[in-house]
Amino acid sequence: MDLFHALGNDYANSIWEALLPKEDQGMNDSNGAILFIEKPKPSDAFSIKERYIQTKYVDKLLFARDPDQNTINILEAIRKNDVRAAYRILAIAEVSANMTYDALSKDVHHVQPVTDKMLLDPISCEIIQDSGKPEGCLQGCSLLHFACEYGYPIMVELLLLFGADINMQDFHGRTPLHHCVQKKNDELTKHLLKRGARTTIKDGGGLTALERRMELGAITDEDLFILFVR
Repeated sequence: MDLFHALGNDYANSIWEALLPKEDQGMNDSNGAILFIEKPKPSDAFSIKERYIQTKYVDKLLFARDPDQNTINILEAIRKNDVRAAYRILAIAEVSANMTYDALSKDVHHVQPVTDKMLLDPISCEIIQDSGKPEGCLQGCSLLHFACEYGYPIMVELLLLFGADINMQDFHGRTPLHHCVQKKNDELTKHLLKRGARTTIKDGGGLTALERRMELGAITDEDLFILFVR
């Protein structure tokens, strides 16, 4: 509900109904195919409403795609927690929610193929240990990792809605769950666990998210502990 409240029905419709002709719009070559599609009224029969929903969300006949949308802006939208901007880019540019940071930025630290498994351990990464870089090492991170790094629950839910892999691993083998526990964001950690995040995945250092969380201190939230061990 928080996600849909943040988006707003009017904003969502401005995307999904972008090609819906206005009442005063005349017939032309660009809208001729959809001119006869009308938004149903509350009093219309269920079959009419059902047909419109099919046209809008399944067939996407009223949807204005823009593959040339600048996808790099998705990182900025997530960084600023601009849910509407992220929603628009994910929708009209058809950006994959599993796109990695590497594909969107040249700012990667590990440029050589890794033969030493020790380098996969998050503890061995200079960027992660550098307190001057609060985002840490984002190499191999998906958009969901990025949102978890910032701790934005509504953005996380948006990305999951668009098919983000909740168990995807970054360069250091960390899942979004690992990123949440590293930030000691117990509320977002619980949300991911409730949404099906696997607790048995180990990072490059051979530790699960629970083990990483326990390194940071005792877990005093009983609900969190139960979600981890159930």
